[in-house]
Amino acid sequence: MIEKDARKWFEVGAEVVDIIGGLPKHDELAYGKGSEHMDILLQTGKKYNKMVHVHVDQFNDISDKETELLCDKTIEHGMQGKAVAIHGISLGAHSKAYRQKVYKKMKKAGVMMIACPIVWIDSKRKETLQPFHNSLTPIDELIPAGITVAMGTDNLCDYVSPFPDGDMWPELCLLAAGCRYLEIDELVKVATVNGRKVLGIN
Repeated sequence: MIEKDARKWFEVGAEVVDIIGGLPKHDELAYGKGSEHMDILLQTGKKYNKMVHVHVDQFNDISDKETELLCDKTIEHGMQGKAVAIHGISLGAHSKAYRQKVYKKMKKAGVMMIACPIVWIDSKRKETLQPFHNSLTPIDELIPAGITVAMGTDNLCDYVSPFPDGDMWPELCLLAAGCRYLEIDELVKVATVNGRKVLGIN
């Protein structure tokens, strides 16, 4: 989005789509401008009064702090309740104290979360020392913290992740089993009404 032509087509598309989406990590790695990417997303969402869905903290790494940045930027741009984080798996790589701080920021900013369990279950092995965890969105902590959690799939039969087919049942089963979270009433919300909430349909 920072690149000139990408920004041009982003501006064209933003007027006609239902939800504005972004991947700040791309512009962070390419240009060191992930924060600016979020500014553009949220400013544009506010301009058109649209929900913003942002892929964050997807590398399962302690260096990722994009969920926290999204919360800060959401408040800065007055987009409380209109921003949705997607993935958030790197939250598990941080200390419990840091995770709890982020959950409080999410609650304050009204930032919701979409978990995409299957797509990042194949996170590559690395030698980074960080808290023991799996590569799933920590719904066992997010839901009790009062965060709206929904679910989706990030890939459909693509080169990187060829097996997801859009069926939400295996996604839900993996999420529940992997997080050891078996609160059935809450899981039903994750799979149903919370999906409406992250789409801005109340």
